[in-house]
Amino acid sequence: MEPIARKPREVQGFTLVELLVVLGIIVVLAALSFMGASRFIESGRKVQTLAQFRDFQAGLASFEVDYMKPPIPEDKRPQGHDTIYGDPNGLYHNGFLVSVLVGVSKEFAYGGETFRVDAVNLLKQSYVEFPFKGDKKGGVGPDGNLYDPWGAEIIVAVNGFKGTDLDLVDFNNGTSDTRLHTWGLAEYTDTKPRNQSYVFWSYGKDKKKGKNGANPGTILPYAGSDDVISW
Repeated sequence: MEPIARKPREVQGFTLVELLVVLGIIVVLAALSFMGASRFIESGRKVQTLAQFRDFQAGLASFEVDYMKPPIPEDKRPQGHDTIYGDPNGLYHNGFLVSVLVGVSKEFAYGGETFRVDAVNLLKQSYVEFPFKGDKKGGVGPDGNLYDPWGAEIIVAVNGFKGTDLDLVDFNNGTSDTRLHTWGLAEYTDTKPRNQSYVFWSYGKDKKKGKNGANPGTILPYAGSDDVISW
């Protein structure tokens, strides 16, 4: 008896609906992966920014051990003026502080004023080494200013009370007082500097204070923002 011949099973492909479902799943997984990677990258940049703050602070602390005064120009010291460097709308770039701590002879012309590094760091001592970054992200750029990982200048406020012979008060609008005054630039509804010698901060990825604050002087919450602070 001859064996019964069986017809081969027909191989069926995916239907259009099934392909669309698979494609949708792939798109969702890719989006979730991208979002996770973005958060990881931003977390890494914040950690890098905090490391920049620590290096900057270590250099300033070493400077003050030698000179017993903050690295601010001589004409600002007698009145104990608090001074901010790196504010995007301010007068002074942080390159002056960078040069002081590196020990480079340099002059800075700021709106009619001249800040001389040699007049502050008399011995031209080097207190910290900053990495050079040609793209102005996470180091010192070609212009000599120190930038955060997002490409904005790191902002520094220096308390001018040290090295003065004045009778200091708790608060006097940033002159001859013990409190560090930042004119709202480093003040949030939930935190602000007080009597620190110096503080550092960055407005983060969006380069705006708090959650997309249009005016850096506006007092906004720090919690939930992408800003990075040192205090």
